[in-house]
Amino acid sequence: MSIPAYSPVPDLRPPKLHHSVMEFGRVVLEMGSSAMLAPVLRRLPRGDGHTIMTIPGFMGADGSTASLRKFLNRRGYRAIPWGLGRNAAQVRPRSLDEFLEHRRQTEEIIAARVEQECRASGGKVSLIGWSLGGLYAVALAHRYPQWIRQVITLGTPYGDPRATSIYNLVGRAYNDQVEVDEAALARWVAYTYSGGELRVPVLALFSESDGIVGSGIARCEGDPRYVRNMAVMASHVGFPFNPLVFAVIGNHLVEPQQRWSLCNSDYIRPFVRQVSG
Repeated sequence: MSIPAYSPVPDLRPPKLHHSVMEFGRVVLEMGSSAMLAPVLRRLPRGDGHTIMTIPGFMGADGSTASLRKFLNRRGYRAIPWGLGRNAAQVRPRSLDEFLEHRRQTEEIIAARVEQECRASGGKVSLIGWSLGGLYAVALAHRYPQWIRQVITLGTPYGDPRATSIYNLVGRAYNDQVEVDEAALARWVAYTYSGGELRVPVLALFSESDGIVGSGIARCEGDPRYVRNMAVMASHVGFPFNPLVFAVIGNHLVEPQQRWSLCNSDYIRPFVRQVSG
């Protein structure tokens, strides 16, 4: 497969230490903040019933996205899990290219499930991918636009993985056997955008206080007619539990003429920022 050239993102700074340290404490607060945003969630536009597949992040399983699916089902969608167990739990790559091959294989399995769902429902499927799951989703959008309605990613590390706080930890988890070079890193990043010109809408949500993924690599590249990047206030682990994130997702999933301006909401305005490019 031909992989396009990639120019490394210049900002490879990992998250600030205090953001990383506070990750799990913030998740508890995010889970408990639903009451504050309940008025917004109740007023969001109703969904049209189309199917949405949630894809968990690295080492995450379907339980990690259960709250998000519950929200989506309540809004009138048919939210389904990816059904593949814990993401990348079994892979023990000796190189980044081997991990990339695992990505390819995983994406083809997801694609088969998406195709099956499209045939069963008669309509395209939306994908919501958290972290590594977002890389799968955007790669599939490039290659299989005939099956995918839109993509939303949550805290996805689009750029060089050295700008994540877990980069070295992952290496140790694999007994320091992951061999990384600049060319392999370039192939890893460029692969997400390979397989055809993107013609599927993508909303990339990222957080400048993410304790796992540095904000310098958290933006999706692509034609601005199709790609939107939006900064929200969330922890990395908290993305699939955060009611603010739910509000943004629920508003974005409907047709543009049905949306209302979240930035005009007193509940939302301080915590959301549209980012160009």
